[in-house]
Amino acid sequence: MPTFTQFTTVAPIADETIQRYAGRVPDPVLAAWREHGAGLAGDGYVRLLDPDHAREMLDGVLGMPEAAVPVFATALADLVLWIEPLFHVVRFRWGIVETLHFDAALLLADLQKDEVLDGVLERGPYTQAVGRLGVPGIDECFGYVPLLALGGTTDAARLDRGGLWEHLAVIMQLAGPPRPRPA
Repeated sequence: MPTFTQFTTVAPIADETIQRYAGRVPDPVLAAWREHGAGLAGDGYVRLLDPDHAREMLDGVLGMPEAAVPVFATALADLVLWIEPLFHVVRFRWGIVETLHFDAALLLADLQKDEVLDGVLERGPYTQAVGRLGVPGIDECFGYVPLLALGGTTDAARLDRGGLWEHLAVIMQLAGPPRPRPA
C-alpha cells in the first residue's frame, strides 16, 4: 500500500540519496521517498522534498544543523525538518519553529487528513488562493505581499505565487531566522 493515496510525482529521488539518509531519518520517510519520489501530496499543499535538493537550495540561506533533514514543505513556505528524534515545522511567515509530536508513520498518515492540514499545518489560506492562482509547483509557494513581518495581513487575497527558495531567502534577509515558539 502506498504511503500517500493521492500523490503527483515531480521527480524521482536518487537511490544514492535515499541510501545516504538511511539511519538518519525514520524508515517511513525512506519508504515514501522510494515509493513516490519528490512531489505533491493530496491537494498539493504538502510537498515531499528531495532532501539533497532542499539542502542545496537552503545553503547560505538557513543555517541548519548537519543532522537536520528537510522532508516536507507546504505551499505556504513552511518546512518540516527531521531533527532526531522529532519533526519540526519552521513557519517562516510567522518567524517561529515548533516541534511536531508525531512519530513518522503517524505523521505521514495524518498529512492526508483535513483536520491536520487545516489545524496543525494551517492550510486555510492555501485553499482560498488556489482558485485564483493555481497549485504552485514543488519549488514554488504562496507568500503574503507584503510579508507578514513587514506589516502584511493574513488575508488570502494578499497571497501571490513565487519561488519557494527565493521567498525563504527574502524572509531571512528582511525578518531574520525563525525562533522557537515561546512556551
